[in-house]
Amino acid sequence: MLLRKESLLLVCVVLFSFNCGGTGSLHSNHSHDLSKDSVISQKNISAINEVLGATSVKTLLIKDSLPRVDSLLLRDSLLLSDSLPIRDSLPVRDTLPLTDSSKLRGSLLFPAFSGARDSIVEDFSDGKRVVYYYGDVTVRYGSLELKSEYMAYDMDTKTVFASGIKDSLGVLQGKPQMTEGKEKYTMETVKYNFESRKSLITNMVTQESEGLLYGDLLKKMPDNSINISGGRYTTCDNEHPHFYLQLTNAKVTSNKVTVFGPAYMVVEDVPVPFALPFGFVPKQVKRASGLLIPSFNEEATRGFALKGLGYYFVFGDHFDLTLTTDLYSLGSWNVLMTSRYKKRYKYDGNFNLNYSVNQVGEKGSPDFNQSKDFSVRWSHSQDMKARPGTSFRASVNFATPMNDRYNSYDIQQSLQNQISSSISYGKTLSNFSITANMLHSQNSLDSSYAFTVPNVTLTMNRIFPFKRKDAAGKERFYESISFSYNTTLDNKINFKAKEFGEDGFLSKFRSGMQHSFQIGLPTFDIFNYIQFSPSVSYGMNWFFQKNDKFYDSETNRVENNIGDIFSHFGVTQEFSTSMSASTTLYGMFNFGPGSKIKTIRHMIKPSVSISYRPEQGTAANGYRTINYTDPSGVLQQQEFNIYEGLIFGYPSKGSSASMSFSVGNNLEAKIVSDKDTTDGGIKKIKLIDNLSLGGSYNFLADSLKLSNISVSMSTTIFGSLAFNANANLDPYAIDNEGKKYNQFNFVKEGWYKLARLTNASMSLSYQFSGTGERKGAGMGLPEKGSGRGSGGSSGGGSGESKESEYIRIYNHPVTGEYIPGGWVYYLDPNNPWSVNFNYNYSYSQSYQNVGGRLNKINNHMQTLGISAQIRLGKDLNVNLNTGVDLMKLALTTTQLSATYDLHCFLISVSWVPSGMWESWSFRINAKASALADLLKFKKSASYWDRGGGF
Repeated sequence: MLLRKESLLLVCVVLFSFNCGGTGSLHSNHSHDLSKDSVISQKNISAINEVLGATSVKTLLIKDSLPRVDSLLLRDSLLLSDSLPIRDSLPVRDTLPLTDSSKLRGSLLFPAFSGARDSIVEDFSDGKRVVYYYGDVTVRYGSLELKSEYMAYDMDTKTVFASGIKDSLGVLQGKPQMTEGKEKYTMETVKYNFESRKSLITNMVTQESEGLLYGDLLKKMPDNSINISGGRYTTCDNEHPHFYLQLTNAKVTSNKVTVFGPAYMVVEDVPVPFALPFGFVPKQVKRASGLLIPSFNEEATRGFALKGLGYYFVFGDHFDLTLTTDLYSLGSWNVLMTSRYKKRYKYDGNFNLNYSVNQVGEKGSPDFNQSKDFSVRWSHSQDMKARPGTSFRASVNFATPMNDRYNSYDIQQSLQNQISSSISYGKTLSNFSITANMLHSQNSLDSSYAFTVPNVTLTMNRIFPFKRKDAAGKERFYESISFSYNTTLDNKINFKAKEFGEDGFLSKFRSGMQHSFQIGLPTFDIFNYIQFSPSVSYGMNWFFQKNDKFYDSETNRVENNIGDIFSHFGVTQEFSTSMSASTTLYGMFNFGPGSKIKTIRHMIKPSVSISYRPEQGTAANGYRTINYTDPSGVLQQQEFNIYEGLIFGYPSKGSSASMSFSVGNNLEAKIVSDKDTTDGGIKKIKLIDNLSLGGSYNFLADSLKLSNISVSMSTTIFGSLAFNANANLDPYAIDNEGKKYNQFNFVKEGWYKLARLTNASMSLSYQFSGTGERKGAGMGLPEKGSGRGSGGSSGGGSGESKESEYIRIYNHPVTGEYIPGGWVYYLDPNNPWSVNFNYNYSYSQSYQNVGGRLNKINNHMQTLGISAQIRLGKDLNVNLNTGVDLMKLALTTTQLSATYDLHCFLISVSWVPSGMWESWSFRINAKASALADLLKFKKSASYWDRGGGF
């Protein structure tokens, strides 16, 4: 009887559908015709019942023989029961109320369902009005969008329930995803009321700041706040987090601030004894001010330490400031201020200032020492587009001698003995450019400082005063005559740290100006191969003080007496003219057709320059004579220059007419390449980049007319080995006191010793590098990606792809014996590495007369520097910096460091095994900045722990 009633119902439905024109319901699936694919299976019903725990749903089974119609479901509600009440009029609560279309503009007033790849089932039995959707369902309502594999919509309560469906393996597929505005949530189940806009959610995951917030049971309110019971917060994005904070209760406010009650830490599913009574996770859309959590340390010399305690300030979008302090239990302390500023397309920079009081030992003990140190560091750069034609840059690095040793966080910074600073402003005009600088340099070994305040340079661009404005025809020789000019003002002071602030400190300033005029004369060629270039130069130096030397009878010496700055104005002048000639010669040597070497080319660049400089050792250039009587009553006379020991040098006495010469050589070869087939398989290589020698000869000198001969060479061997060498050769012989005199060395020593080697140096540098790809076939293992070891087929039971980093081997790699079950081998991914070698050698000689016998002292220095980097696997990086003094057979400062990425944590290790900087440190911390200060552990031993510091 039930089949008959259902058959009668089916006929009535079809007839009524034809009479109504085939209109559909808002819940219709317009993308599918009525067929067997749109009928829900009993298997799906069982899966839904398992998820919902609800009673079974009655379905309407319709055969394929039914004719296709435009609509799947009628606008009327079909009550699936034993009776067939079909009314002529539409119920008042119809699923598609008749409303004015103008009211639907801009947003949806009613939920709109779409999708339902599998089927749609309506259940209106027993007074219910529920529609079930199966297979990739989407509902939209206002700004809300909800997607899920299954949904059930109750039209009476305006509530939708969504969840996934378990597959044959019991894995939940198609979990609900809710999107509201910019927020997106993934959950296991959700029950949402469209009128109250409240939802009840189970097992939801949401992104909060840098972390993920998991909730077991959640209630989402209309203001988008979320109440959570049984939650977890973590910054680990693994599907099963390696660590998390277990939250008993939590609330995410409407402004996305997460506040939680009692919570405790869980690492690898093991609770650890670390708990918080309450806490919050702010949403940091922009930078925000906040407290900086310190780290704890211990030193044998300065005691227990609290480092990095401070506060971070944000001042607008372009400026921030960090203020931190380091406190030590034995009285030392340090305050550090760091600020950054940046304005796009304008400028950017940073400024650091620190002040510290450092105490070593206990007060009253012999080894007690206290020092007050500070440092100033400033870096600033201006964008070129900000002010075209104007530049401003700053690189300031100033510190007291012991500051970096006490307050450095980096060994390399502590090893620096010399630092320098510069602040520069430049302005370019039409024909002139001006640059103003403030310069600083210091040496921490001897506590010496040098300041130049200011250094101003004015430069005039090269001009051609005789060039015609409307040139016609060939250029005339005088049109190439040019003039250029530049002047520099310097105000400089040199002092030791202990001299700062003493009486007469300002008298240490040295001030003056330099003027340089360059006259460019026309160049010309002879025989089209030799180019001649004449030039004339004139220089002038201005001095604003002088050195009036005097004889001190108490010391029996001529002493300096430098006046105060701007107490004198004096001028020195220099003039010289020169003529240079240069050309280029080529030589080619061709080999036979069967040779691997095709051609060797030799390029020679000789140049000769003749210059003349007249006598300039005159009184106008500051030369004076002092007469005095020594203690023995003998009248003495000494010549000096009143500008000696000031900021610039002064013209030397005597005229000169010298010839300078140099010869440069370059050697290249063309060889047949078996690998490179471009250019006909011919490859060009450099044998010698440059081999040059040079010197000069002064025709007007009374002796030692020939200067030392300098030789230098540079080349690259095998394309990677860089080689540089230079040497100095003295052509003159030496006497029994080790002083050279006017006799050529080959005259005294013979023709086989044309010159004496006074000093030489050589450097070699080479870098080894590679991708580090493991080749396993040589060890009986298959190559990575070869497909061997897992059955040789893609359909093997192991399921491993060719590019898998793990592979199963069934045969012993040495004996070949079959192993049941096999062994699992880890095929290393590429491990890129590089090793840099630096070898330096220097030689110099000196002489010493001992007992009337001249001894030659040979000084040799050899050092080998090594730096290496290697990545072991995807997560471990190792760095090594070391060096060897080959003469002393001792290691220089060696540092071994490594970092290991633990997915959500980072381990850093550093070790200096020996020397003055012997120390080690270990640190593990969360990678996310939100928890980097909270979840960290650091242990170290400073170089101060060796007991004495410095």
